[in-house]
Amino acid sequence: MSTSTEVRSHPSRVRRPDRIAGPFLVLGGVTFFAGGATHPGDSGEGSKVSQLREMLVDSMWYPSHTLLLVAMACFAAGIVAIRLRGGVDAGTAKVVRVVSVIAVVAALGMTVHLFAATEAEALADGDKTFMYHLFAWIETLVNPLWALGIAALAVAGGLSRTLGNPMTLVLGVVGGLAHALAAATIAFTDRFDALFPVGSLLGVWGVVVGLMVLLRKGGPSPAA
Repeated sequence: MSTSTEVRSHPSRVRRPDRIAGPFLVLGGVTFFAGGATHPGDSGEGSKVSQLREMLVDSMWYPSHTLLLVAMACFAAGIVAIRLRGGVDAGTAKVVRVVSVIAVVAALGMTVHLFAATEAEALADGDKTFMYHLFAWIETLVNPLWALGIAALAVAGGLSRTLGNPMTLVLGVVGGLAHALAAATIAFTDRFDALFPVGSLLGVWGVVVGLMVLLRKGGPSPAA
């Protein structure tokens, strides 16, 4: 007597980033928007050092940057979750791998930036300290790279529709380019500071894409 094994398709677990990445992206988007809205400003007068000190002594420095740190950490966690769990096309996955590294570095940079207020007195005389230069490098190099990375992710995911769609693509690109330009030049000129509110579109991108990922349904995959 002979037996045969029937190969059939049945539902199996689909690797989706929704249960982890979705909530992280939503929370990251909300806190990024809130952190930007509560960020202290300066008078626009005097040197860049004195302008920075004005913000450092503002009572809103720590609340706003705590929100921004949470935002950076959540974006990093969400993107790393997508990298580990999949759920996107091959092209987007390549972008995710690069952006996940940038996102983690940016979260660490924001941790340092949060405590910039401890240098307020050292900057009282208008002198540039070592920590001032460190903060400047984080602001003008790391943060723009992060914004451009999110913009690239918005393009890849939006075109493939595995992480957003063409509409979220626009949110990510406009917000990313605006934030990157404003952050990269803030230590040298006030000309592009007005772009920071436009950069808050990155927060909107995070919320919308996070909800889309969270609500997305995966289909069954064939298994023997």
